[in-house]
Formats: sequence, C-alpha cells, structure tokens
Amino acid sequence: MKNEQIINKIIEIEEKAQELIKSANQEQTELPLKVSQIIEQHKKDYNDKAVKRIETVRIQEDEIAKERIAQILDEHKIKLEKLKKMTDENIDGWTDKVYDFIIQPTNI
Repeated sequence: MKNEQIINKIIEIEEKAQELIKSANQEQTELPLKVSQIIEQHKKDYNDKAVKRIETVRIQEDEIAKERIAQILDEHKIKLEKLKKMTDENIDGWTDKVYDFIIQPTNI
C-alpha cells in the first residue's frame, strides 16, 4: 500500500507541476500585452497631466496679458488726458503763432 501512496503522491505532484507550467506559460504569453497596456496607460496619464499643465500655464499667461493690456490702456488714457489738457491750454497760443508765421506774411 505504501508504494501505491507514493505513486499517487508523485502523480499528484506531477499534476500540480503541469498546472504551474501551464499557468506560467499563459502568464508568459499574456505578459507582453499587459506590459504594453501599462505603458500605454502611463503615456496617457503623462499626456493628460501635460495637457492640464499647459492649460494652467495658458490661463496664467492670459491673466498676465490682460493685466498688462489694462495697464497699457490706463497709461495711454493718462497720456491722452495730458495731451488734451496741454492742447486746451495752448490752442490759442498755437493758433496765434500759426497765424503770425503762415497767414500774416502772405497778406503783405
């Protein structure tokens, strides 16, 4: 009876070994696909993060540009106001000078 138990144990071990080999072969066959899927997922994740970062930077740069445009417009408005004030203050004198240098000499 002991020999029969030994033989059964050997058969059982052999069957388990065959299952392990079959499982290992299946995993070896599936491994390249799994690795490829993992790589593709990492690429997608990296790309998604890059797109989000680009959008964040674009928004920040848009805000900076808007602030700079507003600043330039304010400066332009101030310069225009100064120019208008200077024109209002000096228009009579300039008109007299133009008359004196251009119009009056032609009347002689």
